[in-house]
This record gives sequence, C-alpha cells and structure tokens, in this order.
Amino acid sequence: MMGEIGLKLLKFVLKTAAVCAALSLVLCGVNEHLNSKVRVTRYTYTDVDVPDAFDGYKILAISDLHEAPFSSQIIEHIRSQEPDMIVFTGDMAQLPHKSVKEALKIGKAVKNIPMYSVSGNHETQNESYGEIMGTLWGVNIVPMDDNSICIKRGDDRFLLIGSKDPRRDEPHDEDFEAMRDNIRYQLPREPIFSVLLMHRSDLYPEVKDTDVDLILSGHMHGGIIRLPLVGGLIGDEGKITLPKYDYGMFKEGNAAMIVSGGCDKNPDKKRFFNPPEVVMITLEQAEAE
Repeated sequence: MMGEIGLKLLKFVLKTAAVCAALSLVLCGVNEHLNSKVRVTRYTYTDVDVPDAFDGYKILAISDLHEAPFSSQIIEHIRSQEPDMIVFTGDMAQLPHKSVKEALKIGKAVKNIPMYSVSGNHETQNESYGEIMGTLWGVNIVPMDDNSICIKRGDDRFLLIGSKDPRRDEPHDEDFEAMRDNIRYQLPREPIFSVLLMHRSDLYPEVKDTDVDLILSGHMHGGIIRLPLVGGLIGDEGKITLPKYDYGMFKEGNAAMIVSGGCDKNPDKKRFFNPPEVVMITLEQAEAE
C-alpha cells in the first residue's frame, strides 16, 4: 500500500500537472488571439542624407503576407496611419499556388498612395511569376524587380530600388554578384538618398557595403518563435536556428536594414510570441555635425 508520504507526493504531482496544463491552455489561447491581430511596429530612420522634403515621410512595409486573411486589417491600418508610400517586400503568394488575392484587395482599396513591390522566393520560384507580377501591376502595385524609380517632392528626391529575389533556395556567388551589379547599375553617379526593397534579410551581408542607405526586408518571419532575451529561434525554412537577421533594425557597413516579422498565418509555421505585423518607417533628417 502507498504510504502517507507517497500519497502526498502523488497529489502534488497531479496538482502540478493540472496547473501546467491550465497555464498551457491559457498561453495557447493568448497566442491565438495575438496571432489574429496585425499590429503596426514603428521605426524611425535618421540620417543627414534624408532630403528636406522627406523629413517625416512615412513608408508602410508589408512582408510575407502569404495569402493570410489580413487584408481588411491592413487596409484599416493604412487608413488610420496615412503613410506616404506602401511597399510589399515579397512573398505575397504561397507556393505552390499563384493567388495573391489578399495583396490585390489592398491594392484595390488604397487610393492616392503609391505602392511598390518586389518578389520573394514564393514568387520567383512560382511557375506563374510573370502572371503574378502583372496582376499586381493591374491594381497599381508597381513591380520593382531589378528596377528603380525616383520619388520626388518639390525639388527634392530619393531613389527607390527593387532587388529581384534569387530563384535558388541557397543562392550562389553569381546570384550575389548579380544583386550587387543591379544595385550599382540603378544608382546614379551623383550621391542620392536611396531605399532598397529586398526580400531576404539573410542576404544583408552580401549588399550592406553597396551605396544604398536603407534596406527594407523580411523573409525570416521574425524567427517564427520568439523568446525574451533570445529572439527568433527558426529561420529560412527551418534550416537555420537562431537566425542573426530575423527581426528589427541592423546597421553594418554602409547600409542600415529594417526587417519585418511578416504577417503570415501558416499553420505549418505556427507563430509563438511573435504576432503578425506591418512596419511603419518614418524618415527623419538628422542635423549635420
């Protein structure tokens, strides 16, 4: 027969297990609620090279939408935040499908705000890449793969550059060189403030020493699972643990980079403590020393 001490130990174990189970259910419920709401994460990028007319200019970046049903929330954020520009930094589609209907809903709803996009791996590896980019163009989301446009305000301007995502999951040296060549080709000889749209944040080391000022990126989904003091745990299709360029702002070499955690809702990549987001970047002109 079980003694008194053994019975007390059993009761303690059962109570502890019950409490842990209850806490797990609460945490899962809270996490599900957080994952259903798209938040706005704000950054300020300060640089002496920001032109006068663009001091206070707001760019809303949408990354890794992956056909998640968040277009209505994002549209509400756009209406309340009133950005000056909207950019999509890749992976609007979800392979193997070609649909980008959530991005199209945003494009159709937004009026009088310029919108630009670059491809992610879910577009460039898609058999319908050309059709996808053409469909975006049809709702005034301008594809910027390996292209650039001069954004003007009065007599001031800055250059927006787009980098097409490499088709390979593991890009080679020639892919990196092609990216750098495109950036060099798009930049004029005279100095100009520039913003680069590039899907894969883990390629930052390959382009950080180009002459662009700011890179807007995504791809890592914020590390999928985020822990305090640790950051993101998983990156790049699960092949990387503790990815370095998973989330937030980085400054190495010449170019700064802001990485969005993305706004996907993929049951195969369950987000924990990492709610979906869109990113608002405000340009700020620093005082010259």
